[in-house]
Amino acid sequence: MDWIEERGLFLLSKNSTFGFGFYTALDAHSYLLVVIHLKSSKVVWTANRGLLISDSDHFVFEKNGNVYLQRGDGVAWFTGTEGQRVTSMELMDSGNLVLLGDNGSILWQSFNYPTDTLLPGQEFVEGMRLKSFKKNTLYNYLEFKSGDLVLYAGYTTPQVYWSLANESRKTNNRVNGKVHSASLVSNSWNFYDQNRLLLWQFIFSDNSDPHAMWALTLGSDGAIGFYNFEKGKSVILEATKIPQNPCSVPEPCDRYYVCYFDNRCQCPPQLNTHFGCKPPVASTCNGSKNSAELFYVGEKLDYFALEFVTPFFKSNLNACKEACLGNCSCIVLFFENSTGRCFLFDQVGSLTRSREGSSGYISYMKVSVGERNSASSRNVGKEALLIAIIVIATVVAIACLLYVGIWYRRRWKKYLEFQQQNQDGDDFWDSLPGMPARYIFSDLCKATKNFSMLEEGRLREIIDPKLDINENDVRVVTAIKVALWCIQEEMQLRPPMTKVVQMLEGLCDVPDPPISSQSASRSMSSVIKWNGKECSSSGFVDDTSDAFLSDTGLSGPR
Repeated sequence: MDWIEERGLFLLSKNSTFGFGFYTALDAHSYLLVVIHLKSSKVVWTANRGLLISDSDHFVFEKNGNVYLQRGDGVAWFTGTEGQRVTSMELMDSGNLVLLGDNGSILWQSFNYPTDTLLPGQEFVEGMRLKSFKKNTLYNYLEFKSGDLVLYAGYTTPQVYWSLANESRKTNNRVNGKVHSASLVSNSWNFYDQNRLLLWQFIFSDNSDPHAMWALTLGSDGAIGFYNFEKGKSVILEATKIPQNPCSVPEPCDRYYVCYFDNRCQCPPQLNTHFGCKPPVASTCNGSKNSAELFYVGEKLDYFALEFVTPFFKSNLNACKEACLGNCSCIVLFFENSTGRCFLFDQVGSLTRSREGSSGYISYMKVSVGERNSASSRNVGKEALLIAIIVIATVVAIACLLYVGIWYRRRWKKYLEFQQQNQDGDDFWDSLPGMPARYIFSDLCKATKNFSMLEEGRLREIIDPKLDINENDVRVVTAIKVALWCIQEEMQLRPPMTKVVQMLEGLCDVPDPPISSQSASRSMSSVIKWNGKECSSSGFVDDTSDAFLSDTGLSGPR
C-alpha cells in the first residue's frame, strides 16, 4: 500500500479527532510513526521512538496480516500479526489504533502498547508500562510492581521515586486489595483490583466537565502531568502533578547537584571546589580497593530513593564507609546519624536538602585516587594562576595610582607658579607712579556697605569728590553698572568688551547687576540673559530669542 499525504497523515478517526501517520522529528529528514490528537497537536502514541526512519523508508501492510515499518534493510516496528486474518486497520475516535479480523474482532490495538500517554477508556493493567522520552541519558518508567503502582528511574539498578501506596492525595474507597489496573475517568485517575473493584481515586482537577478529554503523560523529567485536550493548541499542564515537588524526580538538576526551593540547583561546595562538580567516580569492580577513596560530599542531604529502599545495615559511619569501599558496585553512600542506617548506591541522580526538622544524611562518594590527585594538581595550578593574576593586577593598579599622583602634583606645582607670576604682574602695575588705585569686588562691597549706598541713590558718597561729575547724569549710573558687571567674580557674568563699549555708548540697555550680595551674583550665573533689544555698531536690533551669554564670548579674568 502506497499513500502520500501532504501533512504526513494517512489515516483519520471517524470524527477526525485523531490522525495516524508520519511526524517530523527534530531532524527534518527523520520521522516517527505516531497517533496524534489533531485539535491540540499532541502526540499520544509512538511506534518507532527508538529507531527514526528517513524519506526512503516505508510503512507496510502485508496481505498476510503483518504490519511493519521498514527501515533500510531492517524493521523499525511491527505488530506481530503475521499469519492472522487481518482485514482492516482502523483509528478509533478514542485514539486507539486497531487491526480488525473477519468478524470485526480486535487482533491488535495500540492501547495494549502505551508509550508515554494514557487516554480516557484506555486500561493500564499489570504487565504494561509507560516509558518517558529520554532526558540526558535517563529514561523514567511507570509500572505495577507487587500490587503497587510505582515510578522509577531507569538506572542500572532501578530506583523508585514515587508509589501509589505512599501517595497522600489519593482518596480511599474503603476497599482493600492490591492494585491491578488504572484508567482515566473524567477528572479522576481510578485504580482497581483484579476484579475491577474501585480501590483508590486520584482527583487531579476541579474541572468535572463531561466533555473534557483528559490525558495523562509521563514527561521526560519523570513527572506525570494531566492535559485537557479540548483546550486545543492552548492546552497546558494542570497544576497537579505526580510527584508534586519538582525536586522529587530523579534528575531535576545535573547529577550530584543539590535541588532546593523546588527547582533551584547548586553543586555541593566540596565537589565544586575539588572537581567542578564533575567528580572522577570510581568503580572498584575491575581494580583494587586501594585505587579508590571516599570523598566527603556534605551533610543534611537527602535523596529521592531513600524512602523506597531498605538500608544496607545499621551501624556507625566508619562501618558504613568500610562497607562502601568493600563493595565494588558502591559509588555513593548515605548515612543517617540518628538511626545508624547505611544506604549504598551504584548510581545517583540529583540530591536534595533534608526536610525541615530532619537532620538528613551524611554522604560520601567513591572517587579515583589518581584522578583526584590530578584534579587537585589542576586546582592548585588554577589557584596559583589566580593568585598571580591578582598580584599583577594589584601592582599595576598601584603603579597607575602613583603615576596619577605624580602627574597631579606636577600640575598643581605649575598652577601655583602661574598664580605667583600673575601676582607679581599685578604688584608691578600697582608700583608704577600715577596709576589709579585698583579694587577687587570684596573691597567695593565693603566700601559701599554691600552696595546698599548705590541702591539708595547715594552716589555723592561713592564718587570721588575731586571729580567734577554730575551725580544726576544718567551716564554716571550707566558707567557704574557696567563697572559692576565687569568685576563680577563669576566669569560667565562678565560681558565681552564689545558689549561693554556698546553699553557705554548707549547702544544697549544695561541690566541691573547683582549688587546685593555675592550669593545673589552666583545665583544669577545660570539664568542671566540680556533682555530687551540686542545692539550692534549700527544701532538697535530687535531680538526675541532671549539668547544667553555665551561662555566663549565673555571677557577673561579681571
